[in-house]
Amino acid sequence: MVRAVLVVEDDPSTLSGYVEFLTGAGFLATGFADPAHALAVAFDTPPAAVVTDITMPGMDGFALAKALHLDDRTKHVPVIGLTANWYAEVKTRAAAVAMRTVLLKPCSPSHLVAELERVLLPLATRDNP
Repeated sequence: MVRAVLVVEDDPSTLSGYVEFLTGAGFLATGFADPAHALAVAFDTPPAAVVTDITMPGMDGFALAKALHLDDRTKHVPVIGLTANWYAEVKTRAAAVAMRTVLLKPCSPSHLVAELERVLLPLATRDNP
């Protein structure tokens, strides 16, 4: 089963690196530099998961996660946050918008794959009893 993952990141090289690695790991990874565009795509065709940078101009990763979880079409989609700017409130803010986890950047692609597998495992178990 191919699992679609939206990757939202404003740094072009980081975005292309994660998309390339996730694709190589068997995901159908699509990258977006614009969170609003990623949100529209997710509403149209809900992905298995979303990986988003937290600190972005305009709509940040927290706002993206909140919008996804407030909509019936995407409220079940797990969101993983990525940040290079760790501060005390990150975990609290992430929990408030239902992010499954936040990873510190630079995050190795293999660690990201492991986290995706971890958050998607309960969904696979639920869908395939």
